[in-house]
Amino acid sequence: MRKVLTRRERQEQTRELLLDAAAMVFARRGYHEASVEEIASEAGFSTGAVYSNFSGKEELFLALADREVEKQVAEIHAVAEGVEADGEAAVEAGRQFQELLKRDRDWPLLFYEFWSFGVRSARIQGEFAKRRQAVQDALAETLDRLAAQLGFELRFPAPMLATAIGATLNGLAFERAADPGAISDEVLGEFVAAILGCSIAVAEH
Repeated sequence: MRKVLTRRERQEQTRELLLDAAAMVFARRGYHEASVEEIASEAGFSTGAVYSNFSGKEELFLALADREVEKQVAEIHAVAEGVEADGEAAVEAGRQFQELLKRDRDWPLLFYEFWSFGVRSARIQGEFAKRRQAVQDALAETLDRLAAQLGFELRFPAPMLATAIGATLNGLAFERAADPGAISDEVLGEFVAAILGCSIAVAEH
C-alpha cells in the first residue's frame, strides 16, 4: 500500500525536486541566464511551487549551495575513512578524491557559478564565504585526521594546505568539465596523489 505523505513531507519532497531541477538548470545555463520559470518547468511544477518554497532565485541558489556543500563536506570527511594505515596514504587519498570528482560531474559547473556570483555580489559575499569556508574546513580536518592516523606531520598548516589542495581539485575539475578527455583518470589520480604526498611528507619520530 502506497504511503500517504504528510503536508510537511510533500513540501520537503517538492523542495528536493526543485533543488534537483535548479542544479541542472544552473549548471546548464548559469545563474544569470537561469530563470525561475525554467527551473519550475524542469521540476514539473508551476512557478507558484517555487515561490511557496523560496523567496526567489537567489534564495533557491543559496539553498542549493547549502545542499551541495553539505554533500561535499561529507564526501571529503569520508576520504579519511577510506585510507588504510598500511597502504600508500597519498595514492589512496588521491584515488578517493578522484572518485569524488567523478561522482558528480555537474559540481564543477555549479561551483563555478557559486564562486562567480558569490565573489561579485556584495549582497551575498558573506554567505558565499561561509559556504566556501565549510569546504575548506572539511579539507583541513581531513588532512589533520590522515596525518594523525597514519603517523605523519603536515609540512604546512592544514588550513593553508586545504586551500591549495582545494584550488588544485577545482582547477582539475574545471578543465575536465570543459574537455572531459583533456585529463585522463590516471593523470588526475597521480597529480592529486603527488600534491597530497608533498603535503604529508615528514614522518614523526
